[in-house]
Amino acid sequence: MENKKIQNLLIEYLTETTRVVREKAERGRGREILGEVINRPEDIEIGIDRVGEDVLGKLLKKHQIKATVFSEPENRDIENGDHPEFYGSIDPFDGSALYLRGFDHNWYTALSFFDKERKPISCGIADIVNEKFYITEEKENYLVDMKSGKKQRIVPSQRKKLTEPIVLASYLMSSQYSSKFLDIFGDLMKNMHPKALFYPNGGSYIYAYLASGLVDAYVMFGEPRSEIDPGYPIAKAAGCQIVSVDSDGSFQNYQFIPGKQHDKVDLFIAATTPELRDGLIKYYVKKYRERYSFWPLKW
Repeated sequence: MENKKIQNLLIEYLTETTRVVREKAERGRGREILGEVINRPEDIEIGIDRVGEDVLGKLLKKHQIKATVFSEPENRDIENGDHPEFYGSIDPFDGSALYLRGFDHNWYTALSFFDKERKPISCGIADIVNEKFYITEEKENYLVDMKSGKKQRIVPSQRKKLTEPIVLASYLMSSQYSSKFLDIFGDLMKNMHPKALFYPNGGSYIYAYLASGLVDAYVMFGEPRSEIDPGYPIAKAAGCQIVSVDSDGSFQNYQFIPGKQHDKVDLFIAATTPELRDGLIKYYVKKYRERYSFWPLKW
């Protein structure tokens, strides 16, 4: 019963947030700068970021769901009820830097819910520009057209080798992330299959692309948890590999931790198959040793 209420809330959240954001964008509103984002020197909060939080706060009360939902800005978690029965994670507007500069491109919002044991319950990601949303329903993922209501099941790709024409993604629009990625994976990019594609963007919406077969792998150094938690459950439900990686190549399955949204993951990999995950880790370990290992001088 409660899970059904969450599903209904999720659909209403995605459609309503999309509607309000589009209305504000048409009027040229929401670009006022509100402040910095904690532990994110490359990011800022602008007016459009508040839309999703406001919509969610009202919907939690309307659907009578006792939950604590963690958001990106400091001290702005969204709570309903004294004893929450669920956790949530929200990226109210993914694409603020583009919106601020006038790009009508890559505007998304993402919301996920977890039970008290921190296991994902459901996840939804709205493509605001194209008025579509991706959603998990009973362990399956779907793409829904908001205008027509058309609904289609989505599945990830099954590519297994880095030498195949894969789509590899990483957020490179800020030097906070691009320098380390290019240092380690630059040669991989140079030698990708001629028909492979490098997609230089990412964030909480990228997991919809993984779940639907648009992207094969996503690699980030220093990825904030606030960019992972709202979206990764949809890729996990699709069977994707979502891991944090140590410098020796060991890895752990990524886990949602309530209240840790401002922490970062040193090396984060999301891949559609175990083979791609392992190939990227093997490549990383090799390059890491070449770049950073201490080799004693020979006399």
